[in-house]
Amino acid sequence: MASRVVDELRRATDAVWVRLNAQLQGMESHLERSDAPGEWTTRQVLCHLLSEPGWRPLPVLFSFAIDEPPVIQIEPGRTFVTPERQMMRLHQFVKALDRHRIEVFEYMETLTEEGLARRKARIPLFKSVLGTEEVTMPDWVRIMLGLHWDDHAGQLAKIRKAAGLPEAAGSHGTH
Repeated sequence: MASRVVDELRRATDAVWVRLNAQLQGMESHLERSDAPGEWTTRQVLCHLLSEPGWRPLPVLFSFAIDEPPVIQIEPGRTFVTPERQMMRLHQFVKALDRHRIEVFEYMETLTEEGLARRKARIPLFKSVLGTEEVTMPDWVRIMLGLHWDDHAGQLAKIRKAAGLPEAAGSHGTH
């Protein structure tokens, strides 16, 4: 039941996914590298994008409601590096992030455009981006898998440069 809204979101987030992946090419040996002292390493960026251990996007999307939208608190700036994630290799991070992305779109494709627009959540952190804390599922996807991942692709580009790697193909921003 793919809708125009889902198709547009998929195109936009696919472009971000391509950019993020391009930044990660050749970075396996630079997982502990940052672009400057005190800045996040590649591993920290990837752990941050995965969110807390065990987090999955579907329970978040399932919580969006037509009546009485739930409040979803997001704590920015947390990296969630755990002993298990300290052992992860680059391809494992990429696979886990891709699984999140795939799950989001598989679920969204089961909803009508009206269903997507009517299910909402209140996310106080998003007020600074959208001007309101009440957001739809497409808003959440646009910010989390679009703007958020794209910002961190830019951060990874800085780490690539600091590591002496060439500029990634498709490395220019999407917004």
